[in-house]
Amino acid sequence: MGIFAPAMTAVLLLSFLTAGTPLVDSLFQLPQVSITALKEQVPEERIAGAVSTIQQESIKREGIYRPNSLSQKIPGLHIPDYGASLTSTVYMRGLGSRMENPVMGLYIDGIPVLDKNMYDFDWEGISKVSMLRGPQGTLYGRNSMGGVLSLATLSPATDAAPTFNLEYGTANTVRAGAAFIIGSNALSATYRHTDGYFLNTFKNSNCDPYNGLSLRWKWERHSGERLIMSNLLMANVSREGGFAYGQWKDDTQYPVSYNDESGYSRLSLIDGYTLKYNGKSITTQAAASVQILADDMHMDQDYTSRSVFTLQQRQNSGAATVELSMRKSDTRSVWQPQTGVFSFFKRNHLDAPVTFKCDGIESLILDNANSHIPTSMGYLAISDMEMPVNSCFFIDTWNAAVYHESVFDIERWRLTAGIRLDYEGGRMDYDCLARLNYRFVPNMSGYKELSVPYTGTVSHSCLEVIPKLSVLFKATDRITLYATLSKGYRAGGFNTQIFSDILQNRTMNAVMSDLGVYLDRPSVSVLAQNTEYDPETAWNMELGTRIRKGTFNAAFALYRIDVQNQQLTVFPPGMSTGRMMTNAGRSRSLGAETEVGWNRDGFRLQFAWSWCDARFVWFNDGNNDYSGNRIPYIPEHTLNISAGYSIKVKDKTVDADVTFAGVGPFNWDESGTRQEQFRIRTGGRIALVGSGWEIYVRGENLTNARGNAFYFKSVGNEFFAATKPRMIMTGITIKL
Repeated sequence: MGIFAPAMTAVLLLSFLTAGTPLVDSLFQLPQVSITALKEQVPEERIAGAVSTIQQESIKREGIYRPNSLSQKIPGLHIPDYGASLTSTVYMRGLGSRMENPVMGLYIDGIPVLDKNMYDFDWEGISKVSMLRGPQGTLYGRNSMGGVLSLATLSPATDAAPTFNLEYGTANTVRAGAAFIIGSNALSATYRHTDGYFLNTFKNSNCDPYNGLSLRWKWERHSGERLIMSNLLMANVSREGGFAYGQWKDDTQYPVSYNDESGYSRLSLIDGYTLKYNGKSITTQAAASVQILADDMHMDQDYTSRSVFTLQQRQNSGAATVELSMRKSDTRSVWQPQTGVFSFFKRNHLDAPVTFKCDGIESLILDNANSHIPTSMGYLAISDMEMPVNSCFFIDTWNAAVYHESVFDIERWRLTAGIRLDYEGGRMDYDCLARLNYRFVPNMSGYKELSVPYTGTVSHSCLEVIPKLSVLFKATDRITLYATLSKGYRAGGFNTQIFSDILQNRTMNAVMSDLGVYLDRPSVSVLAQNTEYDPETAWNMELGTRIRKGTFNAAFALYRIDVQNQQLTVFPPGMSTGRMMTNAGRSRSLGAETEVGWNRDGFRLQFAWSWCDARFVWFNDGNNDYSGNRIPYIPEHTLNISAGYSIKVKDKTVDADVTFAGVGPFNWDESGTRQEQFRIRTGGRIALVGSGWEIYVRGENLTNARGNAFYFKSVGNEFFAATKPRMIMTGITIKL
């Protein structure tokens, strides 16, 4: 945390550099001082690595309004749409997991979004999407080992016309958005509602309705010719159902059917201030942000019509980030160095009570306990209809980093060398309590109350050295070749979702100990002292080329990623109710990626494809050896083919597009006993465009292809979440 105060001081100092200079109210374009969302010192086409870019027109045409919409459009990127907005699971180049820290960093106008629970929000007024693929640890640090997604929002410095959009379609889905500029301010708002797509047959109502509102305000101002300041304020509030999980049993997929409340509500706020000063010799950029998340999740955790157990998870977290970087102002210099410092602090107050209900008390506690008690001695009885296991956590995370990157331009060659020193620490205070009233029949005449507290503190820290080397060669004006060696890492953390199992076992052991009976039951293999898991690190070796000729462009990449301390979600043995993240040894990913784009005479074509072979090099969970097996949830192929044509009809334009998106195959578990085949979903759009208006109809999954987006186990049962059915939307866009 030593660099936090100096960096914040630098931000404030730079704010007052021009205290004597009147601010200019009318904004104007200053390309040399514009704030970019990426930290690289060179244009995207000159970065020695795989980069995907989607411009505003394509964002609108392809209906990209959430991170999930980017799946398959970017080679290798798979963001399955299941659960709720809380989920935000990202898989990229054989990297990714279902819970805890993401493998992809998210930046909005240069501000990092720390919590992946805030990744899934509705977009409006996004002018550009950029995706750096592969480990980006040197410049971006933690949780960027799969890549970095950067969103650039509408700038007040442009003369963009006010835009209003309204669409309606399947499942009574409504999406309304507006984006406009007033002086030095750019504002946008999005509202989305849907009745849901999946029926909970037990309640005879859809389990996944959604209502959400996203607001964004961006202020930007230039002072003189050297200073530009910007402030971005974003707010999101949503309330939704979700968790459309149907049981798989006897080789049959059953519909969603559970009895207890499930849903998710969220309030998130991000305020980020960015400042850039273009001095005569040094350009300095500083950014600071405050991020707040308050959410509440209810889950029927057995996902059946029985009253087994439920989970409520409430989070109230706050975080602050600050970053300061300096580079040469002369971009024509042979040597272009960049040095920066970054720091953040985050505190999360997490309440996660698990409530065992009547069926759960009977099947998970009493049946197991009484099976170990001789019938002649009697049996255990519990009077409670519900048994709460209360878990409260205070989790602090802090990080401090310093990094440097040097770029050398020597004729047709560009050499890059960088290194980052990244320190991270974490502390978890836990306060847990299980309480029940029990009786041993016939020896006890009445019920006895038993309380089992479990409190303590766990902490950890790590120091990561993250280097990078790359070389780029401009073979001709049209062809560029590059090679990159880079490292990335995903932060470690603490397993909170296993504490219900820990408390359940401690409670039963306490009861049996109180009775003088030894309980030979499967025990959870962890205690609080070893619920932490280590960072995951990855080395990326990549070769690539870019070809650009007129409106034709193409990019190809080959890579190998070697992973140490692979983070995987596992379930303890027996009838466990929790899950945990563990480090699973080593893995490697081999892959190839291709992007092709062509636009001519009204015709446009986009092609994106990836192949990834991600396997365990070594993984033995103590019961089975999975070495050589495919890593679960990682698709072998992603594919996106989009073709469109625009034709003039008098003073109007007709736009027509068709899209084929495919993903798979992949394994659902480490053994490969459950698999998902490669599937293709077809989409399309047709629009009539006039002067200042547009009417359109677009569809997703037009053939209503069936498939699964997610698989997991709970209390020994297997569940699948289906992909969404056919959706057809009609809408209108008006530009004033």
